[in-house]
Amino acid sequence: MMRFVAGIALVLAACMPLCVLATDGGFSDTSIGFRYGTGFSEPGVVDASGASAEIAKRIINVTHVDGSARGGNLLIIDGLISDDSDPDKNGDRGAHELYLIYRHTFASNAFFGGHYAFGPVRDTDLVAGFDLNTKDTAYAPRKRMLVVGPQFQFAVPKGFFNASLLLEKEYDHNGIVGHAENFKTTWAIESAWMLPFHIGTLPAQFEGYLDLYGPKGRDDFGDETRTETLFHPRLMLDIGSPASHAGPVFAGIGYEYWYNKFGVDHAITPGAIQHTLMIEAAVHF
Repeated sequence: MMRFVAGIALVLAACMPLCVLATDGGFSDTSIGFRYGTGFSEPGVVDASGASAEIAKRIINVTHVDGSARGGNLLIIDGLISDDSDPDKNGDRGAHELYLIYRHTFASNAFFGGHYAFGPVRDTDLVAGFDLNTKDTAYAPRKRMLVVGPQFQFAVPKGFFNASLLLEKEYDHNGIVGHAENFKTTWAIESAWMLPFHIGTLPAQFEGYLDLYGPKGRDDFGDETRTETLFHPRLMLDIGSPASHAGPVFAGIGYEYWYNKFGVDHAITPGAIQHTLMIEAAVHF
């Protein structure tokens, strides 16, 4: 467990030079969070009856976001620890996974000399980035996903709502078949929001993300991939505010729905639909 947490710290340290590119004259926020739920699922992971296994997961999260007039950065590192319903490749314990997301936004005004606004969109930027993951299961995934495309910033009274229309190219590894997977280039839509409000005098926010990824050809089992949908809303309360904590301390409840998880056809493979409630908390610095 300690070696797993240390791995998260090493990945964060390696990526921090990326995260300071846009902090001059702007904002910067780093948080450490925790999530727990008991209704996770994984494609092909089944219980004794052959149905999709219900998996409990503890998730340690580090998130960094910053921005300035030139653009911004988003770095998310998740360390996911499954119970023994999702075993590692040796069957000794629950699987461990590291998942990293990085996105860099190039501000249109800095790079293209103007703002691109229309209708409800107050600005249009260019975003590029990647996803990386590794997991110690028999499948032994090593996801490498590249994305690039425009990001639309919608005008909202408070908080933010952004949506990106992307080209996506993914590479992976299938340890069961024993070689790398090279998927076709496809489309993706990634969106995120944060809307602050108050419950009495207590600060709160409704936040989350909704992502869609198009079919990416056949996988290495010969099955056609499908459009996947990942939806994760959450309601968070700043419980640190009454105690006058230096930074926000958020706690709340979240829900995650993942349809055709990783593009796997749920009609063929059990476990490719995930829905779970979670308790969530995050300390901001």
